[in-house]
Amino acid sequence: MGLLRDRRSHAPRLRSRRIAIFTLRLFWVISTIWCEFGVFFYSLVHCRWPDKVLQLQLTSTTKPTRVLLVADAQVPNPAAVGSPWFREDAVTSYLRKSWSVTYRLHPDVVIFLGDTLSSGRYIRSKEEYDSYYRRFESIFQHGNETTFYFVPGNNDIGLGQSSSFSKDASQFFAEYFGPLNQAIAIAGHKFVLIDAPKLVEEDYQRHAHDQTFQEWTPLSGGPIAFLRSTADTLVNAEPVVLLTHIPLSRRASKSCGPLREKGSISAGAGRGYQNMLGKQTTEYILKALQPSVIFSGDNRDYCEVMHAIPGLDGPGSKAEVREVTVKSFSPSRHIRWPGFQLISLIPPIPESSSGPTIADTSCHLPDTVGIYRRIYLPSLVLTLIALLYLNLPSRSHHRRPSSLSAVSGRRPSGPESAIWSTWSPHLPRFLKSPTDPLLTSPSAKDSRYHVTSQSGTPQPSPLLSPIALFSPQDEIEDLMTPTHSAHRNHEDNLADFWITDRENGREHSDAIPAFLPQSRSSQPSRNRRWCWWPPFDLRGRRRCITIRIPGRDNHLTPGGHSLLFGAQELLWGFACDGVSVAFAALLSRLVVGWMFSSV
Repeated sequence: MGLLRDRRSHAPRLRSRRIAIFTLRLFWVISTIWCEFGVFFYSLVHCRWPDKVLQLQLTSTTKPTRVLLVADAQVPNPAAVGSPWFREDAVTSYLRKSWSVTYRLHPDVVIFLGDTLSSGRYIRSKEEYDSYYRRFESIFQHGNETTFYFVPGNNDIGLGQSSSFSKDASQFFAEYFGPLNQAIAIAGHKFVLIDAPKLVEEDYQRHAHDQTFQEWTPLSGGPIAFLRSTADTLVNAEPVVLLTHIPLSRRASKSCGPLREKGSISAGAGRGYQNMLGKQTTEYILKALQPSVIFSGDNRDYCEVMHAIPGLDGPGSKAEVREVTVKSFSPSRHIRWPGFQLISLIPPIPESSSGPTIADTSCHLPDTVGIYRRIYLPSLVLTLIALLYLNLPSRSHHRRPSSLSAVSGRRPSGPESAIWSTWSPHLPRFLKSPTDPLLTSPSAKDSRYHVTSQSGTPQPSPLLSPIALFSPQDEIEDLMTPTHSAHRNHEDNLADFWITDRENGREHSDAIPAFLPQSRSSQPSRNRRWCWWPPFDLRGRRRCITIRIPGRDNHLTPGGHSLLFGAQELLWGFACDGVSVAFAALLSRLVVGWMFSSV
């Protein structure tokens, strides 16, 4: 009866425990897919091209040209990152997923506003730079219908003099990404891309000679010479869009608008960087180009300010110009939400001023640090608590006697039946008939048990008559000697079953009657396996490649008892359940990540 009681108490708890483990696995699979991939799609739900601003100028045949601005991509150097376990580092993975969802907006032109490479200025060999560029191409994949343009940044080609900077960085950048200074025409607008780091260096030289921009002789192929030649070829009706990596000069107290996360842009310089262009340089650029709008990068956070164009006070002249510092596309400790800028363009209509011809808007990408703090960390703590609770020894499932038993108390092990009699080790006489008790000495080789009526049972009643379970020659009920009784008590305390038969020297420790229903816990326990490849035929047999999942059930006896004891059992069950839950989440991340990157 101990085994029957154990089945009743253990099976429901085992089923509820398995349901809880399955629920945790399902929760982590869904959470992993959402936090690693779903949030990137959700972040762009409300990101739309600003075409509605241009509705006054749109006609039935006019289609806006769409330009995507990406600032501070900061692609890591594959040689410096090494070979991590999961194929790529966190920044590369974030860039790959961000670009995959951003490119679904289908831009016509993509312009990178500098710092495309995080350590391009340190590359000294062409082989390493070629590997670096291939990493960039593997992340920012695009079709032939999209054109890429690049603005150099201080991390791409360096700024100032340093022994650690490569002298060939500018040459490598021009060879792989394009000219350092260039002017391109997009939808009737002149996009001017300037080399801000070299402009800062030339400005230092001009200032060292104590000359103004009008007195200064520009360096051949330098940014000042490019600005002069571009200003001379501008047409009055052609709007100018200035693109620079380093923002223009402004007061440190000037507000950056409500879209900035914190602070403002202040003046500062150091080894290999400068936060803003010089004041005289800013005035020279604004007066020479008179741009309609300016886009910059480098600061990582969003900033929107207005600049006054010097010397333009007459009627019809635009005295102010708007500058937008685009958010970093890669994650950074300075900001929570990376982002990018969308621009919609339509060709300007000559002699018409009915509305704007250019509109832009900012879009944000997911906050990965917030995801770890608000989702992963609380979920991990709750999961650990749940696993610890599931593996604690149960104290609410006490043994209770079966309703099929006549009385509670100890009884001889042996065949269990739906009809039981009260057994007593002090029967005084032998059984010469089915209703008379018979006392013999116990046999070590053959110990069999028979169900008998309690002494004093009325004989004529057919309902209370004993049922013979064995052949007449075996109608003997053995009484245990004190040695057998002590052995039975010891075994009962350990596993609630007793060795009753010995055949050919082999012990049968699991003597379950054939007429009782088999319990699930009494069946041989096997590790659950996941089939990760479709079944196939091999040598006439159906086979499947499986992955064995460790579990606590592997260390349970048929009665549901653990082979481990105390703290070892708790730690083993906790570890196995934790591995099974983590394995499901990791497997889903790898599979969905592979599908995500292959699109």
